[in-house]
Amino acid sequence: MGVAGLYQRVIAPAMWRVGELWNQGEISVADEHLATALTHQVMAGVYGPSLGHKVRPGRILMAAAEGEHHVLGLRMASDIVELAGYETIYLGADVPTDDLLQAVAARSPDLVGLSATMPGSIQALDRAIDGIQGVDPDLTVLFGGQGVGPRERNDAAVLVRDLEQLLGMVEAALDVAMPGPSDSSPPRVPPPEFATATGDRQAANPAVSSESARENESVERHLSGIAAETADLARDLARQANTYKDLAYTDTLSGLPNRRAFEDRAARLRDFSDAKPLAVLMIDLDGFKAVNDSEGHGAGDRVLALIARAIAGGLREGDFVARFGGDEFAALLPRTDLSEAEALAERLRARVQDAGSDAAVTASLGVAMLEDDVRRALLRADAALYEAKNLGRNMVRCG
Repeated sequence: MGVAGLYQRVIAPAMWRVGELWNQGEISVADEHLATALTHQVMAGVYGPSLGHKVRPGRILMAAAEGEHHVLGLRMASDIVELAGYETIYLGADVPTDDLLQAVAARSPDLVGLSATMPGSIQALDRAIDGIQGVDPDLTVLFGGQGVGPRERNDAAVLVRDLEQLLGMVEAALDVAMPGPSDSSPPRVPPPEFATATGDRQAANPAVSSESARENESVERHLSGIAAETADLARDLARQANTYKDLAYTDTLSGLPNRRAFEDRAARLRDFSDAKPLAVLMIDLDGFKAVNDSEGHGAGDRVLALIARAIAGGLREGDFVARFGGDEFAALLPRTDLSEAEALAERLRARVQDAGSDAAVTASLGVAMLEDDVRRALLRADAALYEAKNLGRNMVRCG
């Protein structure tokens, strides 16, 4: 299960349950916000590695309506769409309607997500939706929040009743197959909504007096801010860690993973029974040195980048290719026996020949099976590669 799925299927229901416990008086509002912040910190451990590896078309702007300060649910919704690969613009809490409309006009999102839970912000939500549709009548708005119901008019504003429905509704909206307010699967009872984490639950607890309600709202707003800052810090640290990891595991010239990343992936797949049989390819370019010598290293770098794309484009989903250095590449082929690996290697050889034809660059490839020892498999594949070199180059051999 991906991190977006974890948010939808694990975190959102858990946060709804935390809210229920607060509403029943079994935990304090401080406990509620602490639970939310700790949950986001735990999720940050898997949040960073999920960024940047899958990019979908679609820019989504997320904001809380003017006057809305409870935004942990909106933050969770933003995490879900960002981790699913969509470009996400997060404006945060209490966004004045005029500022929101300016952001819509300036950033040209493909979809807008709004949240509201407090009575004043729910009224502002209607104004915001009307204003957005005035800026762009074709722009879909997804909205939700504690106590928010379907709008009376049948327009392009769609109610999200449940975070578990969010990705499906985003996909439908971006495909211009917009569901109407009633066109969604029946919610669970009780339904966790767009802002489940810290909704305004005072209306559900009539025992709270108006004076204590104001005090509770002030305390809750303060704690909500602390929890949101803690969660954002955890996400920022996860992003930084992911950036550093990418720098350490990526070959900057080709954009492919580097040898360190290859060795880590090979060690994991070696111990993963579902990846067996596991094949290894070693790929070395023929005639590349002549390009560097005659045309310069700039031309050589361009040829390397071109051939790297050709190799990566010839692999299947689940395969893994890395640049080892110089003009040498290696690939891991899970669930692939020797004959299948040889056939795939032959297709890659042809792709390299086509990609490098102007520079007369071809490739020799060695194939081996990885069983217990990664280094031993690489040595066998490398020996097969040099057999191909010695036999005339531009061919595939198995070791």
